[in-house]
Amino acid sequence: MNVKSILLILTLLCGCTSKPKTAQPSPNQDFYNSHLLFDLAEETEHFDCPIEGKIPDWLSGTLLRNGPGKFTVGDKRVDWFDGLALLHAFTFTPEHVFYSSRFLRSEQYYIMLEEKSLNFSGFAIDPCPKVFKNQTTRFIPQEMKDINNADVSIQKYGDQFVALTEIPLPVIFDPETLATIGVFNYQDKLEQGQWESPHALVDPATGETFNYFIRFGRNSHYVIWKMTDPTRKVVAEIPVDQPAYMHSFALTERYVVLVEFPFVVNPRDLLHRKKPFIMNYKWKPERGTNFIVVERATGKVTKIKGKPFFAFHHINAFDKEGKIYLDIVTYPDAHIISEVDGDEGWKSDLADTITLKRFTLSLPDGLSEEELFVQSAELPRVSPQKVAHEYRFCYLVDYDFPNTVTDKRPLYKLDTTTKTAITWSEQGCIPGEPIFVERPGAVAEDDGVVLSLVLDFANHKSHLLILDAKDMKEIARAAVPQAVPLGLHGLWKGKQ
Repeated sequence: MNVKSILLILTLLCGCTSKPKTAQPSPNQDFYNSHLLFDLAEETEHFDCPIEGKIPDWLSGTLLRNGPGKFTVGDKRVDWFDGLALLHAFTFTPEHVFYSSRFLRSEQYYIMLEEKSLNFSGFAIDPCPKVFKNQTTRFIPQEMKDINNADVSIQKYGDQFVALTEIPLPVIFDPETLATIGVFNYQDKLEQGQWESPHALVDPATGETFNYFIRFGRNSHYVIWKMTDPTRKVVAEIPVDQPAYMHSFALTERYVVLVEFPFVVNPRDLLHRKKPFIMNYKWKPERGTNFIVVERATGKVTKIKGKPFFAFHHINAFDKEGKIYLDIVTYPDAHIISEVDGDEGWKSDLADTITLKRFTLSLPDGLSEEELFVQSAELPRVSPQKVAHEYRFCYLVDYDFPNTVTDKRPLYKLDTTTKTAITWSEQGCIPGEPIFVERPGAVAEDDGVVLSLVLDFANHKSHLLILDAKDMKEIARAAVPQAVPLGLHGLWKGKQ
């Protein structure tokens, strides 16, 4: 299936009746829009960041980050997940940290920046996108047509760095200049789906990349694939009557696990209800949550049914002595979706419902769960060397968003063995996703640093924070030339 066919299907899937928001924001939402979700004024090229403290001599490489960076045109705005993709690069040399930022050159970028319009498809909005109706704006360069606003995450596919979102068209960019190159083409004939997780996982022991996508239709399927080069191979195709929204999944040495929450969609509704994509999904707790366990070597599928819950992010997973352990940031239901789409603003009471849980699966039908952490937290990361393997430490950001300039939001280092945590925080600051970078020659799992792009919303500026991963004490910080709005996910690119 070619690019234009996929885009046509996505257009049909999403519908075309919703409009960008012009309603008056609540006081709570107005605070977020002005202090956390503001538009970035300009791009930056190779800025030499002023440094406080001392950068570790061994830290050599580039931190790449992705996330929305522009939300408004005139008096209209899109929601967080629908902002224009903004790429960031922090490049470390022995004595300097150089910062660059650049918007991904997508169709949405040219519609929003050049045509001054918000008529494009998104996660929670979907006006009739004329770009998909043979009325392509003259502002979009030919080589940038069909490039999607991939604003969620970054991954390395083969020798290419790609920006990802939930539309399965990875976008290649240059990790040195952040310039947009084009759509990534898989070197296989696998028929693509219409939705894909932006959180591909790499097994550090084998080098294989795993992901899954959904083919919507009269007979829908979850398709799990693996890749060691641009050629994918199918691990399993699993038929499903009403596909669930699953932002991420789990990987262990022997298994891939899809956690199928009861937040599901009837594929016919995607075609006929004419609502934004995510608004077609319905919470059906009576379905429970299905743990779909797929054996990597054979594709054998086992399903275990549990209680209803919802999640965006898996922390990590591993199998040991015949059992599978899944660590997940859980919500009691899918109410978080209305918060993400901006209708209600972030609410502190919702933070009280978040729980970090460990689910233990014993095939064929054993299931138990336990609480790992009492504090609400999100955007979990572990050492890349521990993905899919037994681990001890993870790093997270407190979920409870600030409401005043005197609030603070902690970074956590959670010890999953003792279920205790240590923190870093600073008044008026909200840290981004914490990325662990291992020190060369490290033996201990936490021998390295934690990198986080911090928004000092009280003073409208940003800095890259470097913490000692062992004790979460600050080692150094590198100042960014302008405030950077809240982002999503990133990737460490070590020096080659």
